[in-house]
Amino acid sequence: MNRTTLLQKTLEIERPWFVETAELDRGRGVLAVQLNFERGGTFTCRPCGRRNCKAYDTQWKRWRHLDFFEYRTVLHAPSPRVNCPECGIRQAKLPWARLKSRFTRDFEALVLDLAKDLPVTSVARMLGEHDTRLGYLLRNHLT
Repeated sequence: MNRTTLLQKTLEIERPWFVETAELDRGRGVLAVQLNFERGGTFTCRPCGRRNCKAYDTQWKRWRHLDFFEYRTVLHAPSPRVNCPECGIRQAKLPWARLKSRFTRDFEALVLDLAKDLPVTSVARMLGEHDTRLGYLLRNHLT
């Protein structure tokens, strides 16, 4: 099993998505995982949930993910908009992140769980994030 296949299984990435590359920067302690999707792949419209919508365009974005072993892990991927017959041009639903979030759902779940018992500054220090970014995340989940 090669490293992209291992990461694809670990991240639970399914078609049309795939792990394109994975670069480990030992000096900075960062694992950069680049995702992409198959040409002609279809997606779910975020607002209405309609499936099998074609990509209209994309914008590359990045998300902080759970650390992989001791390496800070960052996902880079095109975030497609779809041409939905019902809604028009809308953002596609991404399986790993909420709309406008720069954290994956798994990372957010970890932050929320830790924040039950620890101050935000402690959680931020543990995860190597700025406390205002995590505070914003917590406010959005609690309101």
